[in-house]
This record gives sequence, C-alpha cells and structure tokens, in this order.
Amino acid sequence: MKNIFKIKTAITFAIIVTLFNCSSDDDTLTEPQNTMTISNFEASINENPLAGQSIGTIESNAIGTASFSLTSQMPAGALEIDAATGEITVLDASLFDFETNSTVTAIVSSTTTANTATVTINLENINEIGDYNHGGVIFWIDPTDDSKGLVCAISDQTSGVRWDNPTGPATTAPGTSINLGTGLSNTNTIIAHEGGDQTTYAAGIAKAFNGGGFTDWFLPSVDEVAEMNTNKTIINTVSSNNGGTILPDQLWTSSKIDSTNESVYLYNLVLDSPNGVLPINSRSVRAVRAFE
Repeated sequence: MKNIFKIKTAITFAIIVTLFNCSSDDDTLTEPQNTMTISNFEASINENPLAGQSIGTIESNAIGTASFSLTSQMPAGALEIDAATGEITVLDASLFDFETNSTVTAIVSSTTTANTATVTINLENINEIGDYNHGGVIFWIDPTDDSKGLVCAISDQTSGVRWDNPTGPATTAPGTSINLGTGLSNTNTIIAHEGGDQTTYAAGIAKAFNGGGFTDWFLPSVDEVAEMNTNKTIINTVSSNNGGTILPDQLWTSSKIDSTNESVYLYNLVLDSPNGVLPINSRSVRAVRAFE
C-alpha cells in the first residue's frame, strides 16, 4: 500500500514539474518583430523632365500587396507615386527647375511596413536660353549638343566706337562671313588687318573684354546678333537682374560685305535687320563668346 502511495506521489510531482516548466517557457515567448521595410530612394535626373516621366521605384521586402503613399514632399505637388507598385513619376514638371529647386525630396509610407522611406532627387543643371552662366547670358544653344552655345555680355563694352581703326591701313578690310559660328574668326581677321590700338575699334574692344574671367570674347557676326535679337527680352531681363544693361537699338557686327566694298554690317535690333554702313560711324559693341 505504501509503495502504491509513493508511486502516485511521484507521478503527481512529475506532472506538476512538467506543468511548471511549460508555464515558464510560455512566459519567455515574445511576439515576432515586424521586419518588413521599404528602402530609401535617391536618383539624379536632368532638370526640366516631362510630366509623367518615371524616376524610379521604391523597393520593399514586404510579403503581399503593399499600398504606397506620399506623406510629404518638397516642393509640394512635384511627385506622384503608384500606390500598388511604388513607382515614382513627375507630376508637375515646372517644379523641376535647377535654378529654383536643385533637389526634390519626399517621404513615402506603406501599409505593410513599419518604417518610412526618404526620397531624394538631385537635379542636374542643363544649359537653357536665358541662363546667366559661362560669363554672360546664354542666347543660343547648339541644337545637336546642348553643352555648346553662345553667351553675350550683360553690358555694352562701349556705346560709341568706329568699326575700323582710325589710324589703320588705307586698304579695305577683307570680307567676313555673316554666318552663325563665324564671329570669332571674323574678329581675328579684322584685328589682323586693322592692327594698331585695339581699343579704338569695335573688334579690338570686343576681343579685349574679359567678363567672367574669360578671354575669348569676340565681335558677333550678323547671324549671331540676329539670335541675340530673337532672345532680346530675356537677355534684357537677365542682364538687368545681374547688374547689366539692356541691348541697344543698334550693334556692330563682325561681318563685312566683301573686300571690294567699304561697307560693313550694322545690325538694327528695332527693325531686326542688318544694314550696310560706312565703318567710320560710331556705334555700340556687345561682346559674345562660345562655350562648350
């Protein structure tokens, strides 16, 4: 009888210990941590993208269908996000202007993750008509390569100087081109012929200008001044905003009709046309340079 009691007691004790151990194990269990996350996103794009242009996609390790949303952005209204895929696209293209906002940022959240993601979009500056850069105001950009173009100075280098050297050679200067892209070679041709004190005639004054620390300025050709006149309004605005002056009504060009004709081209910006005049007249000079 005693043995039976001892066995029952031992069994009861074992059951109690087992229950106690199980209870202790349950007390140490913790809830699984939420490790589902979305990743920060950073990209660089050219300024002035098209509305709807895709920039990239927010990455997530969440299982199942996520629902993405923009909780904030700067500037407001610049971006939108696809709730199902996390794709980020341009909403308002006008806000992607490097000169106004060099960086666009946003915060993205997701219904399936605990964290938020930071979006950073760095804008790359590209050359635009009216930019104050490369020593002056951009008025022409090469249509085949937007890294190349022409700028004009923000002020006239003189409001009254002859086209030719008053003490120069008696022979007539050679003819020079009216074409876009020939102003520099025209200027060099004129200086080679006229010589003497370069501060006494148009090409020499343009060549001597060193605005923006550049020393490759020249007297523009007819077609180059025509491009300036096409963008006269923005040139005047940008020049004035940066301490310069508006374009005059008339500008000397580096274009000469031919070696047998003494007349040279003076550009009338009011009438938007070049006119042949004698080089002894005194008119304004606005230097130009090329960049690339």
